[in-house]
Amino acid sequence: MNIPDYYYQVQLLGGKKGWIKKSPVQATTKNRIVMGWNYNGTTESYIQQLQNKKNLNVVSPRWFSLSSSENVVTVSTDSKYVQAAHASGKQVWPLLGNRFDPVLTDSIISNPQKRQKLVTTLRDSLIQSDSDGINVDFENIVIKNKQDFVIFIGELKAALKPSGILVSVFVTRTNNDPFWSGSLDRRELGKVADYIIMMGYDEYWAGGTQPGSVATLPWVEEGIQLLMNDVPSHKIILGVPFFTREWVTNLTTNKVKSIDRTMAEVNQIINANGLQKVWDEKASQYYVEFTANEEKHQIWIEDKKSLELRLNIVKQNHLGGAAAWHIGSESPDIWSIYHFN
Repeated sequence: MNIPDYYYQVQLLGGKKGWIKKSPVQATTKNRIVMGWNYNGTTESYIQQLQNKKNLNVVSPRWFSLSSSENVVTVSTDSKYVQAAHASGKQVWPLLGNRFDPVLTDSIISNPQKRQKLVTTLRDSLIQSDSDGINVDFENIVIKNKQDFVIFIGELKAALKPSGILVSVFVTRTNNDPFWSGSLDRRELGKVADYIIMMGYDEYWAGGTQPGSVATLPWVEEGIQLLMNDVPSHKIILGVPFFTREWVTNLTTNKVKSIDRTMAEVNQIINANGLQKVWDEKASQYYVEFTANEEKHQIWIEDKKSLELRLNIVKQNHLGGAAAWHIGSESPDIWSIYHFN
């Protein structure tokens, strides 16, 4: 089929595609978001992490948390970091967390007065610190707050829009858990927020009893397809892991525990034990295992190859970008594979 050059191809919800005439359409070009979260460091270490990452264009320090105090939110902005990030050509989207506390979250976002206080405090802090956006990471919410959360994001967006500050919202990969998934109205959140960030990790989570990959590729791909039924692809940012887990099974008791590992730590384990990596076709990543002191160790490896396959999902589905948890846990070669724009 020959399509005249005066038509645009468009992608609709659910990944459906069609064609429209160019004449009535005002087209805009957006660079993809390449974001990294800051974690467990200092201003000095975060500034150091800005170096030699030319493809990184957004950083997200954890500056806001819901609070049971009268102020409803704790604030720890840092203008020195914002200035350093801006000087290196990067935007700053601080993170607002809810401490995974459903009771605290309910007490604030279901109360119009407290919700307004939260919005006003965030707006003033973001403007004063010269921030460019905000990440809202509310997890473990009760079902009754599903609409409250959408209202809060809408009010926050309305308050920040005059200043051009972007609003992005975390969502889990769709699953059957009512607290960690069912309480999120992805379609409505996608209408009011600028970006929806799908956490493409924790398929096998810390504290779980079954060893497995942090995120197999088919699980991530299916999650994106499900999310695209509700949110336009250009608004979706794929969260990718810069970490993995070492699963340790006691061969006497069969009890399982996991240890979060950075990419460098995994390489050290591989070298120290003389391990040979094996490609896991189903997970689309390398795998190693070994036994020591009557314990079985298993690692599904995150590295340049597994990350490149994840970033291909972003390209193939025309997503808005990718965000990594967290800066500092990656190997240096990771940044060379970010070729979105």
